[in-house]
Amino acid sequence: MNERVEAVIEERFDDYRAALFELLEQPSVSATGEGMAAAAELVGDLVAEHGFDDWKRIETGHAPLIYAERLAGDDAPTVVFYGHYDVQPPGDEDEWETPAFEPTVREGSIYARGAGDNKGQLAAHVFAVDALVAADAVPDVNVKLLLEGGEESGSLGLRAYLDGEATEIGDADLVYVADGPVHRSGRPTLIYGNRGILSVQLDHETANTDLHSGNFGGPIPNAATELVEVLSSMVDGDEVTVEGFHDDVHVTAADRDLVASIPDDSAAIMDDLDLDRLATDEPYYERLLLEPTLTINGLESGYTGEGGKTIVPHEAMAKLDMRLVPDQDPDDVFEAVAAHVSRENPDVQVTKGTSFPPMKTPVDAPASEDVAAALEAVWGVEPVEMPVLGGSLPAAYFQQALDADLPVLVVPYANADQGNHSPNEHLDVEYFRNGIRTTAAFLLRYGA
Repeated sequence: MNERVEAVIEERFDDYRAALFELLEQPSVSATGEGMAAAAELVGDLVAEHGFDDWKRIETGHAPLIYAERLAGDDAPTVVFYGHYDVQPPGDEDEWETPAFEPTVREGSIYARGAGDNKGQLAAHVFAVDALVAADAVPDVNVKLLLEGGEESGSLGLRAYLDGEATEIGDADLVYVADGPVHRSGRPTLIYGNRGILSVQLDHETANTDLHSGNFGGPIPNAATELVEVLSSMVDGDEVTVEGFHDDVHVTAADRDLVASIPDDSAAIMDDLDLDRLATDEPYYERLLLEPTLTINGLESGYTGEGGKTIVPHEAMAKLDMRLVPDQDPDDVFEAVAAHVSRENPDVQVTKGTSFPPMKTPVDAPASEDVAAALEAVWGVEPVEMPVLGGSLPAAYFQQALDADLPVLVVPYANADQGNHSPNEHLDVEYFRNGIRTTAAFLLRYGA
């Protein structure tokens, strides 16, 4: 790592943290629209003040994209740093020790909604460019930044942009995504893809009202019972039993080798969660990362208040998500699920929700060597490498729109316990600092 760049990062780190706090203070909840317009302007100001030559808003019909660039020339490689400035709703305010949009440092961590997901991580790229410029160490790389405001709500704006000409990033040689947490060991992490997601809602209605279970129970159909029967038919233990669900699953020998090398911390996970067993007999990371899942997120039916209410529910609803692995297609999986439900009970309505396809980059992608070297240089330990991120990102759309062989690498900068989407989300200060250092170190290596 360039000593002058390191020195600049240390000299300016308090300013960088203050700028991040300003970003965290601004709500940007894409699910409700709260603060989105002001957040876009604030992100634009951030990139304008920290080393980029030019920036602009890209209107999409949804939340705008913020695009910024610092160009080295036509012969230089081009890296696109992708991130998102929208956040999840805070949830129950009483579960936060300090308000979600009042960033606070406690025990070495920055607590705020969006601290790790994704404002703290996208800001690391911005401040790395600023430090390189200030140190007069800008490498021979075209640096482009593309930040969206709808990742938490389906990335509709990003998808609309990529479905168009996407001229600003058409020359990309690499898409670099800092999102998600590092491995639980705390070691830096390099990930070659992400799982896809398909969200589905099942709705079932029998009679036109809830009924007295003594007067009607037995002969009258029970919406809750019938929906539970459908759900039960879709899984057997940890196995998904929907016909056609596993079509197109593609696992390479290199993926299996990577998973086998991931430190096995399943015992610690069980201990943290007060579990006495796992839901599978397979190795933890093999089941988590190499096979698709079907998860019942929530059920709603009948009476759930205090005491009892002897009724036959006439309505029932379930929300599900499916985490998909390469090369599953969300549309094909939805058709398989809909067909299964129809066979089990044709009266159950199936509605498709958010979906992202899975994405995979070969583990021997040339840029991965520079990323791995930068991580080891900054963090002082060899990175954990994983075939896919357990969560889902819209990264596959870059490959679909630009080039099927375009490398997309996921390099998390957030601590493993960041609590994204949960109360008291937080980003460790040292992870924030190392994120800035990692982006700078990577650009210096990539430019060389």
